[in-house]
Amino acid sequence: MERHAPSAFILHHVTRLIHAGNYEEAMQWGFDWDEIRLFEALSLQDFHWLETRCQVFIDLEIRINHPKARWTLQRLAEQRRTLDLQTRLLQAGAPRHLMGELYGWPPQQYRDQRKRLGLDDAFPNGGRPANPSVTEEEAILAHWERLADRELAERYLETALATQVSVRQVCRALSLREEREREALGTSPSLPLRNLPLGALPRLGIDLGDRRH
Repeated sequence: MERHAPSAFILHHVTRLIHAGNYEEAMQWGFDWDEIRLFEALSLQDFHWLETRCQVFIDLEIRINHPKARWTLQRLAEQRRTLDLQTRLLQAGAPRHLMGELYGWPPQQYRDQRKRLGLDDAFPNGGRPANPSVTEEEAILAHWERLADRELAERYLETALATQVSVRQVCRALSLREEREREALGTSPSLPLRNLPLGALPRLGIDLGDRRH
């Protein structure tokens, strides 16, 4: 009988419960009061002997719930993917407000994660970057529209990588576009315009070539 076999594990666990006075929990494993009293009276030598025989009186039936097992493993894979994406976003210069919008991070979590990655010296508070050049902004907006089918976090990261700018500058380019759109439409900042397709802008009378920095 191997020491770490399931029946031996149960024997150890129940014995600890009994010696700790958790009789009701021990009974939930199927032992009755007479058996519990006998367990209490065991010497160490008796216990070691019983350990070699526990498979005789502890019968196990283990069933695997395969749908739940697959679901749990899928959740684990998704969690790892999310953590990896968060790390890559931070390394690519994601600002504090973006991580808050995407993942609900408070400021302290943002600072802690950047410190963990050794990034706390650059833009420690998610500072505002310089405006992207006209060429950079055109490239950013073009890639942003091409990636419209991606998840939002991936869209930010892949746009930054494809245009060789930081995620901060992607955010800034989108913010500049929104500012111009609102000026042209005479709308308030509460109107969500970020996800308008570029093809809709000329119909709204918005000229992307008119960039005022």
